[in-house]
Amino acid sequence: MNLKGKRVLIFQQRRWGKTIGYFLAQKLQGEGAKVAAITLKRSTHEFTAHQTDVHYDLIIGNDEIMSNPKKYLQGERYPLQEICDALGVHSIWPLVMTLRNHVRSYKDKYYYSFRQNVLDEEIVFYVMAVYKYIKIIFKEFKPDIILTPNFVSLPHIMFNLFFEKQGIPMLGVTDSKIVGYNIFTESFQDDKGSFYNRVEVLNSDKEETINRESAKKYISEFRESFKPHYALKENRKSFLQALKHELLPYKQVLRWYIKGPSKDVLESTGITIDYRPPRIILRDHYANKRYKKFMDNYNYYPFEKIDKFVYFPLQFQPEATIDVLSPYFSNQIETARQVAMSLPDDYVLVVKEHPGMVGLRPPSYLEKIARTPNIKLIDYRISGEEVLKKSALVVSPSGTTIAEAAFLRKPVIQLGNLGTTLKLPNVFKHTDTATLSAKIKEVLNINLNTAEYERRLENYVAAVYDIGFNVNYQQAWKKGEKDVLESLWGIYKKEIERILS
Repeated sequence: MNLKGKRVLIFQQRRWGKTIGYFLAQKLQGEGAKVAAITLKRSTHEFTAHQTDVHYDLIIGNDEIMSNPKKYLQGERYPLQEICDALGVHSIWPLVMTLRNHVRSYKDKYYYSFRQNVLDEEIVFYVMAVYKYIKIIFKEFKPDIILTPNFVSLPHIMFNLFFEKQGIPMLGVTDSKIVGYNIFTESFQDDKGSFYNRVEVLNSDKEETINRESAKKYISEFRESFKPHYALKENRKSFLQALKHELLPYKQVLRWYIKGPSKDVLESTGITIDYRPPRIILRDHYANKRYKKFMDNYNYYPFEKIDKFVYFPLQFQPEATIDVLSPYFSNQIETARQVAMSLPDDYVLVVKEHPGMVGLRPPSYLEKIARTPNIKLIDYRISGEEVLKKSALVVSPSGTTIAEAAFLRKPVIQLGNLGTTLKLPNVFKHTDTATLSAKIKEVLNINLNTAEYERRLENYVAAVYDIGFNVNYQQAWKKGEKDVLESLWGIYKKEIERILS
């Protein structure tokens, strides 16, 4: 298919916008396509606006608008009813929960406080401002397709919902849950696209896959040698490395005074992870050390004493998988309490910290969980494999633990909307906490040791091999390596042509 004249809107955000997104814009323009950009992060906007290799028909800087949405609106107002109708949603507020620097406060606590940072009125101004530039892009550029690195924030979701109603696709990349592979997604809920269609085709027995044996091998190898997506890394530093780590915050403070503050400050949100004055830099450094020390020395419940249990793995937060896809279950303390209350018979709820959150979550958070009835907080250093193998059931809003459980034939009740894991044969979606107890009893009695289960698990893995791509996507994102970018372009071009054909 010829891409000449096709109109492509790209979310040029943060580092991705300087590496993969920038490269894609060059390639698309080279194919004769017209490109426009929405930039996220001021430094990325500056790069996009001043580079000379790509001519953009239109560039809109989200962070400039977010900094002062009222100024951008210039007196224009859009009722939330109009916005909801345009997006096809009943309420804007579940989407608003993705605005981590608005609904949480980085100023008040490391790593984020659950106190609201920006007033409701100011949040509504920003929602209206995003809607305004959606309408401008639709009128002045009207893309044939929208490219985004992911679906992690309010603008992504609003664009996805608005343009889907106009029949205009939006393409992002997500984790397949198979080690090394990524897949394309066309929805912020990760439930639409070629991969999802492929799983359905294989499950319906309408087609066979050439990757069935490869899928069987992956499953067999996983069961023989557990392959966690997020393993706890041994981080033993040499004396020199430890010294550099201790001096780093002081180096950052010195840079602040010599070179001045970061340009990535927003008037509306103030202190964020992108804009940290010296006192916040030092606060973060010493809070991280204090939190980590607490985690290492806490008197956890002895795992070996636990018999019958349901597993509730804590999620990284703030993060898209919980704040975007599970907004009604993003309060993990309350969700754990609700699950613990719903357990039948002699079951207890085992909770374990996410390895990536060690040193980020305050002690008070973990203590609230540990001191909740029928909950046992276990040591974060116990492997996920050991916990899963001993568990009877997993209950989780989302996360890679769901996929890991699939290979061990462990049932999962998924509370959120992550479409990728909903394609796994061990997953049962349930969102009503009032009837959760009955659902848990039902799922505990389901036999997953069947030929049908095994075939559907093979179908999932095979669909990833059929449709997904195995390139070092994160390396291309972080470092923009030329050979990886060239490989990615071929993959993107094929998928864009498929969608637009």
